[in-house]
Amino acid sequence: MITDTKNGWAFLKQLNLEIQEKARQIAGSFAILPAAISCIRFLGAAAVILIIYKSMNLNLLFWVIVVCAVSDYLDGWAARRLKKTSYPGKVMDFIADKLFISITLIALSFSLGAIDTVIASILAGYHLLLLFLLAAISWSVHVPVVTITTAERLAILACYLLLITAVGRLAFPQKHIFQSLYTPLTIIALLSALTGLLSYLRLLRRMLSRFLE
Repeated sequence: MITDTKNGWAFLKQLNLEIQEKARQIAGSFAILPAAISCIRFLGAAAVILIIYKSMNLNLLFWVIVVCAVSDYLDGWAARRLKKTSYPGKVMDFIADKLFISITLIALSFSLGAIDTVIASILAGYHLLLLFLLAAISWSVHVPVVTITTAERLAILACYLLLITAVGRLAFPQKHIFQSLYTPLTIIALLSALTGLLSYLRLLRRMLSRFLE
């Protein structure tokens, strides 16, 4: 038992050293343009709150969400084009997505009723939980740690599509496509969040199995 514990702590120490070394190696590759595009979602979260509580301009709200959703693709595209893909950029992208999606889900649900409150709470809770857990891990190793699984990417995409559809129903009631897509996208977003959570649990299990070896 003592030997297993020592091996486990040795593994964690080595993992911590590897993470810090990787962060030092790639910190210099941080690119301004992709970071600026990611910042659109930070500004977008503030814009969503201002629009809902000040102007209630649903058309403007719709286009703010669309721009922020597109920016999630553009920052990665710009980083690849500039050959400046970096770990710091990945961290910023992850945080921007989580904050924007969570804030917008809560705002649309509790202020406009655009999304069912229970569904919005579940989805926002998923994103905030991941943000909190990875922040806690990052704090423990003194380096930002972000791991994005394929299921997590699908969960983010599904949430953006749900946000666009939910606001589209209110902003463009004559466009029946938004109404017809809302329920299927709600189901897909919930299933994607569940799949994303399971993917992180599998990742945690693999890490624990290495810790206990």
